[in-house]
Amino acid sequence: MPYKTRDWKSNIPYHIMSRSNWKERLFREEEDFQYFFHLLEQTSHKYPFQLNSFIFMQTHFHMLIKSDNLHYSHIMYTVKKQYAEYYNRKYTLRGHLFDKRFIVKPAYSQRTILIMSRYIHYNPVEINLVRKPEDYKWSSYPLLLKADLNVEKDLHLPSFIDFKPLLNPFKGTNNEKRKKYIQWCSKAY
Repeated sequence: MPYKTRDWKSNIPYHIMSRSNWKERLFREEEDFQYFFHLLEQTSHKYPFQLNSFIFMQTHFHMLIKSDNLHYSHIMYTVKKQYAEYYNRKYTLRGHLFDKRFIVKPAYSQRTILIMSRYIHYNPVEINLVRKPEDYKWSSYPLLLKADLNVEKDLHLPSFIDFKPLLNPFKGTNNEKRKKYIQWCSKAY
């Protein structure tokens, strides 16, 4: 039986989460994390989207993603299919890498965007993998801390990364907004 088509609205961020099949490791080596990130960047050139926050864990990933003119299913299909082909080829495996469909939740309000991004960034803290979110390498949190927010586009930041939706609710300069976002996130922990 075919899957029911999911709702999608342009200009709305969606929290997307996908797990590996059988709780296998999605990312066995550093190279795997790098390749997955590279696939996202490549896909963003073909199907433009903005990534507001992300985290790649060993058995799953979370992303807060927004596209103005393309359903997120096209993006996820492309990334997951290409990554599964790479993974199966590299580790001489066959079959499904990902478990079921990915989970998706819309962020209709600014508060929901903040809550979702905090959840994503603090995922490795929650499971005691690290003490602070900035200590986990494969997350957008360290990128947010290093980003030069005083320029229109930080040349050290991939073009598809967009932190504005996380910072917009706060007042002040971009650096002050970042500081307030970090404080807001840490209050829950």
